[in-house]
Order: sequence, then C-alpha cells, then structure tokens
Amino acid sequence: MENPIKALRQYITHYINLRFQEFRLEALERIVNVMGYLIMGAVAFFLVMVMFGFAAFGLAEWLCYVFNSRTLGYFTVSAVVLLLLFLLFLLRKNLFRFLGGKILWILTKPRNEKEADQED
Repeated sequence: MENPIKALRQYITHYINLRFQEFRLEALERIVNVMGYLIMGAVAFFLVMVMFGFAAFGLAEWLCYVFNSRTLGYFTVSAVVLLLLFLLFLLRKNLFRFLGGKILWILTKPRNEKEADQED
C-alpha cells in the first residue's frame, strides 16, 4: 500500500508544475500576440510612409503646375509636411497614451469568451 502523504506530495508537486507551465504558456502567448501586432504595425507604417512619399511627390508636381514654378511647388509641400510634423509633436502625449492603452489592452485581454463572461 502506498503512503498517502507521499501520494499527496506527488499530486501537489504535479499540480504546481502544471500551473507553472500554464503560466509560462499564457505569458508566451501574450508576448507572441504583442510581437505580431508590432510587426503588423511596422509593415503598415512602412507602407503608409511609401504612400505618403508618393502622394507628396504627386502634390508637389501638381503644385508646380499650378504655381508655374517647380521651386515654389516643392517648398509648399515641404511646408505642409513641416506643419504635419508640428501637429504630430503637439499631439504626441495623446498618441503615446493611445498606443500604450492598445498595448496594455492586448496584454490584458481575456484569451477566450469564457474568461470574458466570468469577469462581467
């Protein structure tokens, strides 16, 4: 006959190991999700910058035609870009707060509907 204390100790040890593995897997899942969002964001940022560059060149060429001066057209577009950078600088705290909130939401969102129902 097996010692009940030894069996209980093995059961508790096995339970703690399983809980630790579950914790590690959940942490890994959240890290992978964040990395996926960051990579997707980086690719989207790159594509937006390329589109913005082509739009700026197109606007500059159109303004060259409108003003009948290549220099004035390109300087006008650079002034618009400078104005957008100034606006971005003014709104940086709100932008950081928004992005920080999104990352925090990704890290703390429930994994499935059961957990979401239990929290409500």
